[in-house]
This record gives sequence, structure tokens and C-alpha cells, in this order.
Amino acid sequence: MRRRLRAAREQVDFDSSVNMVRALGRFLRGKDHRAMSVGPGSRTLAALATAPPARVRRLTFRAMGYLQGLPLQRARQIRQEDLDHWVVRQYGPGPFPAVVVGAASGAALHLAAALGAPFLPQTTLVAVRDVATHPDDPVGAMHALAPTARLIAENNPDLSVYHMHDPAQDRPMLEAMAYMRLKRLRLGRAYERFLEERLVEGGTVILLDCTRTWRSTATGERSCFQFGCLGGLTEEEYFDGDERVTRYLEDEGSPRRRWEPPEPDDKRAEAEWGLDAAIVPDLEELAERHGHRLRRLSFPEPQDLSPFVADLYRWWHRRRDLPADRLVVESYVQADPHWMLRTGSVPFWMRFNMGSDYEELDSYLRSAQPYRSIHLNVFSQGLWSPAVVPIPQWQELISRYATEQAEIIGVDTRAYPSDTGSSLRYQPAYRALPARHPMPPPLPPAAVDDFLAQAGTDYTLTWR
Repeated sequence: MRRRLRAAREQVDFDSSVNMVRALGRFLRGKDHRAMSVGPGSRTLAALATAPPARVRRLTFRAMGYLQGLPLQRARQIRQEDLDHWVVRQYGPGPFPAVVVGAASGAALHLAAALGAPFLPQTTLVAVRDVATHPDDPVGAMHALAPTARLIAENNPDLSVYHMHDPAQDRPMLEAMAYMRLKRLRLGRAYERFLEERLVEGGTVILLDCTRTWRSTATGERSCFQFGCLGGLTEEEYFDGDERVTRYLEDEGSPRRRWEPPEPDDKRAEAEWGLDAAIVPDLEELAERHGHRLRRLSFPEPQDLSPFVADLYRWWHRRRDLPADRLVVESYVQADPHWMLRTGSVPFWMRFNMGSDYEELDSYLRSAQPYRSIHLNVFSQGLWSPAVVPIPQWQELISRYATEQAEIIGVDTRAYPSDTGSSLRYQPAYRALPARHPMPPPLPPAAVDDFLAQAGTDYTLTWR
């Protein structure tokens, strides 16, 4: 019991994979994903959280990072098997018609929900407290935390450990914690037993294969340092700097005007979103041994699934004789499959709140059959990172494409992007959307083949 409680404490509440697991675990039990499944959804509490001035809200994000981080001495207690047992305990006994394994993606959350499938992530995030290193000193951060990353790797021979350091998007958190992303190189006994015992005979295992890579630097056997991540800046801007980086650092009062990251020695699977293919042979062997069908969904970027999943839901709603003219745009971990299906909404997931996300939504809306209403929720990370899109620009975008109603929901637009109450506010906003429909039975995996055969659209993915 003590190890189980410790594993629950080691999970970082705002992690993408953790939120997929929690959201699906609750969805499969008929519940929603309020407040990232760790608290109540409440407009009142959200308003109280956002009431302080901006400088206090900034400190609140830093404090949340500190509280999410483990004391450095606790890092030696991190064990993969404890984290794996935490994952599988989020789901009921089954049996399930399909199980999704691999890379995280908010769009894949809605695909898994449609198929009635749990998600077993390859990557999870643990954090350790770090108040000594400066966010704009990546070399110093790498050297300071490399012993911790190596220790975690040594204690967990089936993991690779990525120390991920992003002073653009994660700056308030980096002032108090360091990100350690753990990638499973083997399935492990807990995942194997789950697939053996809770997947129906002849069921389907779906491998989520995001092929995104990033430059990184080895710090030990199976440990590395990744500077930057997918977001508003390009990989080149993180490493080479430009006017946008200079202006951001100046605005933040940094003593630096560009970053000087350690020299990368390889391009590895991206820390948060990429799949390390080392886990694939275990999946192939287990599927063959138990007569399960292994399907592989490959895509270059985590958000490449979003147009495909949105159109799949639209097609599914129409097959259920429901209107398919309301789009709900979610971002990062503020997603809720329960209310998308109860309200008959079409989900479109954005990775974050940056210019690249804006462009991807714009591209989808430009090519999609028009939606009568578009509701958009955007995540707040605590500061004006480079390329954060302001609320008026988001409002203009959805107003341009919605034929009747375009609304920003679940956001304190005056506090964004330091809306400290956003995690409490998004679910009540989804729940308040009109119309209630019965929860449908899951789609069989073969329905994805039927949809793709009829769609006539060249999505940026392969399904085989």
C-alpha cells in the first residue's frame, strides 16, 4: 500500500500521459475529467484562484511546480513497476475490446474513448525539486540534475530518462522543479498482465506511434538532456536564438540574450510526445502469443491526429442521427471525452496555445465543412511565452468560420495566459453546453477502416 501511495504522489498532475490515463479511467466508469481528475470543477473556485494580481498568479504557478516536485533524495525510490501499477489501477476489470499503447496525444484520448479502450502510456513524467539552477542556464541545469537522471536510470533498467528543460513554455515551473520524463523500453509485467487478462480474446492492440524526434545530449547510460520542446519556438530558435528569443529574455529580466545549450549528440524520440520503438518487439510478441491483432497508427506530430479524430466523430455522430455541427476546441490537458459524447460535440485538440496551434486550427477550419458553432478553450501556462496567441486573435479566428456562434469558454480572458483557475473552469464550461445524448456503445476498431475508406481525405498519418 505504501508503494502505491508513493507512486500516486510521484505522478505530475499536469502531464499529458497522466491526464490521458485519468480521463480514460474515469470515462470508462461513466465519469468526466473535472479539474484533471484531481479536484472539483468549479467556476467559483476558479474565480477565487484568478482573483490575485498577475505577479501573485505567477508565483502561484511556481508554487504549484514546487509542490509537484519530489525532494531530490526521493528520486532513488522511483520504480517503474510502481508507476505501471498506478496506470493499470485506473481502469476497471474489463474485458476491453481494444487497448491503446504508446505515445500521448489529446486527439488520441478521444479516439480511445470512441473505441472504449484504456491507454497504457510509454512515457510518464516525474518531477524533482530544483530551486538552485537558473531557467536560462541549460548547461548548469544538465550538470546539476545529471546524477539524479542517472540514478533513476540505474534503478530502472527498462527505462530511459529524459531531463527535459524548456525555459520558454515552462519557465514558472522550472524556477522550482526539473522535469524527468521516463520512457519504457519494455512492456513490463504490469502492462503484460493487463493485456493478457483485460483485453478480450482476439482483441485489438493499437500502437500510437508518434515519430517526432528532438536534439538531445546523453548524460549517462539510458539518460539524456533535452533542451526545449514542441511549442511556440522552433527547434532551431532554441539552439541558435533569434530576435524573438532575445526579446523574450529581455522581457523576463534575464541576464542572457540567447540560450547556450549543451552540444546535442543525437536526435532521439521527443521527450513528451515521441515513441521510442524499443517497446515495439514486446508488443508484437505478446499480440502474436495471445492471438490479438496489432494495429499501428503512425503520425509525425501529436496534433496530426486532430483533424482525423474530429472528422471521425463527425461521421460517427451522423451515423447516430445526431447533428454534427458543433466543434469544441480543447488544448493540452483540458480535454473531456465524457462531455464531448454526452453533448454530441466534435472534439478538436490543440497541443497548446501557440501560433503553430492557431495555424493548424485555421487550416482545419478552412478545409472542413462549416460548423454552426465553435467553442474554444485554451490552456494557461503562466506567462506570455514566445508565440502565445492573444484571446482577441483566437476569437477572430473562430468567428471567421462559425456560421452562427463562436465563443471562448472556460477561460478568464483578462487573466490569460496566467489563468490560475483554468483547470477548475474548463469542465463546467463543457458541461454547460446544450443537448444531452445517451452514451453510445464503443466503435469497433474496424469502424476506423470504414471511416477512412469513405473519408476521401489525405490525413497526415498511416493506419495499418
